[in-house]
Amino acid sequence: MQKLEGSAMAELVEGDKLKRADILLSHTKRSLLSRLIRFGTDCYWNHALMIYTIRSPKQGYDATFIIESGGAGIDIHNITHYFKQPEKCDVAVKRFEAEWFKDDSETGGLRYRKKVRGFALKEIDDKYNHRLILDIARRFIRQLILGFLFPWMRIRKKPLEQRQIGVPRIAKRLNINTYICSGFVQWAYYKAVSQIREEDKSDTPEIQEILFNPRFDGDVTPEDMLSTTPADLARSDKLNWKYVIKDGEVWEVSSAKDVDEVLREK
Repeated sequence: MQKLEGSAMAELVEGDKLKRADILLSHTKRSLLSRLIRFGTDCYWNHALMIYTIRSPKQGYDATFIIESGGAGIDIHNITHYFKQPEKCDVAVKRFEAEWFKDDSETGGLRYRKKVRGFALKEIDDKYNHRLILDIARRFIRQLILGFLFPWMRIRKKPLEQRQIGVPRIAKRLNINTYICSGFVQWAYYKAVSQIREEDKSDTPEIQEILFNPRFDGDVTPEDMLSTTPADLARSDKLNWKYVIKDGEVWEVSSAKDVDEVLREK
């Protein structure tokens, strides 16, 4: 574990330490909904998102963007939304580092990482094309799912492995985007690797490696994947801890123990 001297923007963005498809976990401060999610999942982290594209001055752009599923659908934002507001959130970076995924060749890991973000981009919901009532319904359903059901299951003393949230029937009938943020991340990885495996007519074991949720057991359905929580990604031993930004301070970490020590610092 090492504390870095610069800001998150200087160390991670300008220092080119982030990669496409890195998974970010956030702890949102002063938010009742976020507190309910953390209480229900018994975890410090309440939201998950991904690095969509990294800065590339040579190609004419100097910003890094994230993609996330939020209350109004799936959107792309400048990473400054998370890295320059320490009073609003803490952030952690986790990375999938299997050998076949982490290299930067166009036929290897970079191809997979581009496919992950490409699938995520296809899922962006053009909220301006929906009628207002559907937009309101989407937000209401999301708050109902995240703000009530997880805490209710904890109050009922359901074990962690049984705290699974599916997509309500009304959401399916309305045909609106009801991704839980971390379910969106898990689903994007699964679909990307599945598509490449199909294109290559490969029978390699990558699929099992990108099922991050430690609660998965046996056959995994799409609904299981979409029910993945930020806590599941935090607890996954298939994703490596890389950095934690706590109250604006940046720490390089390599284990859950390191992360716990950072979070106990203040």
